[in-house]
Amino acid sequence: MKKIFNFALYDFANSAFTTIIITFIFATYFAKQIAPNPVLGQSYWGWTIGITGFLVAIIGPIVGSFADKKNKIVFFIRCFSLLCILFTAFLWFSKPSQSYLLYTLVIVGIANLFYELSLIFYNSLLKDISTDKNLGKSSGFGFALGYVGGIIILLISIKLFIDTDNLPFGLIKEESQNIRAIALLVSIWFLIFSIPFLFFVIRERKKKIKKGVSSNFADLKKLLWDKKISVLGKFLIARMLYADGLNAIIVMGGIFAVGVFNLEIKDLLKLSVLMNITAFIGAFVGGIANDKYGSKIVIIFSLIGLIFSSIAILFTYSVSTFFLLAAINGLFIGPIQSASRVVITSLLNKNNQGKGFGLFATSGKLTSFVGPLLVSTVTFLTASQRIGFSAAIILLLSGLIILLNIRKIS
Repeated sequence: MKKIFNFALYDFANSAFTTIIITFIFATYFAKQIAPNPVLGQSYWGWTIGITGFLVAIIGPIVGSFADKKNKIVFFIRCFSLLCILFTAFLWFSKPSQSYLLYTLVIVGIANLFYELSLIFYNSLLKDISTDKNLGKSSGFGFALGYVGGIIILLISIKLFIDTDNLPFGLIKEESQNIRAIALLVSIWFLIFSIPFLFFVIRERKKKIKKGVSSNFADLKKLLWDKKISVLGKFLIARMLYADGLNAIIVMGGIFAVGVFNLEIKDLLKLSVLMNITAFIGAFVGGIANDKYGSKIVIIFSLIGLIFSSIAILFTYSVSTFFLLAAINGLFIGPIQSASRVVITSLLNKNNQGKGFGLFATSGKLTSFVGPLLVSTVTFLTASQRIGFSAAIILLLSGLIILLNIRKIS
């Protein structure tokens, strides 16, 4: 149980980065105070996340395969985590001026690249800290604790840096010092709560390093193709599509809420806390359901719920209704992510977890630029964030259709 808790504690730590930097506070700060206007802000932000996702898709399987061969999984997760923490701290220098637009996008892109690479090796360790009988609960508990971390750091951000006239550490609200300081808070949070897992729990697996002529690409091909496309390959295609849609919702959600419903940062933070609460419930319950009913059922049910709640959001003009639908939306996000991780873990043995989750990253990132890019481009062309956001739903539906036709996963 201690291993599972420390595994989940890393989710608790790194959720600050996605919640605060990528989705809500810093994304909104960029769109409203650095970019020329929110529409361009949504476009630029989405393009940046899309580009880094594409890089992860190319690098991930190669690095994962190398880590398996050289027994360097723990080394890589430590390095990539610390680099993400470092570059996140550099966002303190992103002042509210268009002259800092390129700087901010470059730093966010690099930090996100290292964050996504660290997840490859974090996910690959799920089988090491759990058993076949509780993979769902372990994965679900990780995501659930991650959402708790997101809630807590949001509340701290509101109390200390936003909803107050008495800022700590001599900060002032001029040049948005209070918002920029939150990036430093994220870095410190990520570092402190990841230390138990990174440095006191995980160890490199004890195995002999095999010498041979087998290439990284040949090893990867074996996982995906054996006379015909493998079950793993089919699932990765389905996951690629619905992950694109999910990624677009997560990355662009905060900017969409601000642009369409004119939410202030305080309102946005309340929305984020609400969604994290429902996502926590969804991830925890979904983990239990995963072990009882199977990963495929959990993913299908959650995708259907996410699609319908997202469609409803596009047609509502009431802020209170939007909050309710967004909360329902959050309820289905955790189970999709958690159950997908369990499917991959179940299809792999311990000796190919690195390369397998490298491919898992590719399935989520090779076309991850499509989600944000599609939403951003349609938004740009139509000058409508509602129309632009509908592109994410099409991707979710496409992934669902393919998943329904895969029979050999449970």
